Amino acid sequence: MRAILFLLLIFPTAVNAQFKRSATELAKENIREYLMSKLFKNSAYQSISYGELTSLKENDPDNEWYIKHKFTITGIQFHGYRKDSVQKSYDFIFYFDNRMRVFRAESLNSE
Repeated sequence: MRAILFLLLIFPTAVNAQFKRSATELAKENIREYLMSKLFKNSAYQSISYGELTSLKENDPDNEWYIKHKFTITGIQFHGYRKDSVQKSYDFIFYFDNRMRVFRAESLNSE
């Protein structure tokens, strides 16, 4: 009886953790697609770190999410006839709708 009660208490936690892990992976894929297709076309992208996927509003059916992300973009800079590769680091917050599509991105860089 104790084992069944223990399993009934653990099962919702495990399901919620798996849901959050899957949502985070989908968010990471959507961030990469968003960066490469809309913000930094024809540039090399390298992820540095992702923050935790966090809800903007608790107990809301139209829940919106955000995640902080650090990455570098390698671009080409011309100096006369010479081309140099230049890496620049960025900090962004990406906001997602309830289908985990990026609908807004904000830069945290203070340049």
